[in-house]
Amino acid sequence: MQRTDQALKIFNSGLPFMLKDTGLLKKVFVHTSFLNEKAGKGLESNERLEFLGDSILGSAISRMLFDRFPDADEGTLTSLRARLVNKKTLASIAAGLRMNEYLLLGKGEQAGGGDMNPTILSAAFEALVAAVYLDSGIKKAFSFIEHIFSHAIEGVAAVPGHFDFKPLLQETAQRLYRKAPSYSVVSETGPAHSKIFEIEVSVNGELLGRGLASNKKDAEQAAAGEALKRLKERHADILKD
Repeated sequence: MQRTDQALKIFNSGLPFMLKDTGLLKKVFVHTSFLNEKAGKGLESNERLEFLGDSILGSAISRMLFDRFPDADEGTLTSLRARLVNKKTLASIAAGLRMNEYLLLGKGEQAGGGDMNPTILSAAFEALVAAVYLDSGIKKAFSFIEHIFSHAIEGVAAVPGHFDFKPLLQETAQRLYRKAPSYSVVSETGPAHSKIFEIEVSVNGELLGRGLASNKKDAEQAAAGEALKRLKERHADILKD
């Protein structure tokens, strides 16, 4: 793990907005477990930064979605935000920024693979958001978040009706076969804090879709979306828009 001042300088230089306060940047990576180590005496963990960053992140994403989807109602916006701001997504972003390489963890946490723990990684990313805010102000923090999430939001925009896959599949299956889709959990893997669910959906006795996600609802949505695509390709003449 790289934890030298030089390593943090390299990390800082790779950010869209470099932090001037290097002490604040160091605090981003201090997990509470490290405070029990000899080297952690006198340090402060990133928990307070995480608290602040969570609030800033939620506000920024809410504003981005509000502007990007002017016709969406409150329920749709809330669902979209939940897909963008969650432990799994934030941990993935943190790993993409290689934040795991700079974490300061207690020996036990480190031995247990804490540097890739989604809870720890997502907290570090939220702490980084707060650090950008405290160092450079709310405009820079919002710009930083927009830079990170713009692609993800465009991805959401490219899948209209995403949250309607299950009811749409239900309607389509009834129309074609007069039968409802059948969902089944194929596997449930991973530790308690980072489970991955694999779900399959069958229509008229035929397996048509499979989905993977960190919760059953999203896995079912993914499976339903795949099944819908196949049914529309197969029955294009019947299922005309």
